[in-house]
Amino acid sequence: MNFWQRFRFFLVGFIPGCIILFFIINKKGCTSPNELKMQELQFQRLQLGNKALCKLNCLKQTEASFKLNLKKFEVNYSLSEVHKEPYGLYVLEAKETTSLNYTMTVEDRDSITYIDDITLLNKALTCQCDTVK
Repeated sequence: MNFWQRFRFFLVGFIPGCIILFFIINKKGCTSPNELKMQELQFQRLQLGNKALCKLNCLKQTEASFKLNLKKFEVNYSLSEVHKEPYGLYVLEAKETTSLNYTMTVEDRDSITYIDDITLLNKALTCQCDTVK
């Protein structure tokens, strides 16, 4: 068997295999665990704690705009406590350093994204929210 015969046998298997693989993987794509967790957190109902509400007022944002800004964040797994009981804690940080000058700690409850506190990174913002319980 020479090279061209082997090459034809290879193509007889390779081309239908590529076509089948194309239809199986079509439009599924790849998503990282970070993207999956952020999609889950955005889909759930948002609930803010008292400190988070106070700091949201300092940032002059509404809950609706805050929820839209969640798309610009990603999970920092090195600072997160994923297996904490009863709910996992996730630290969300901005993907790019833009006007989003805060990070947040999020509890992933069953169907609720609970944000207890927002950490302001800009020291120029003076907010007296740390005394709020």
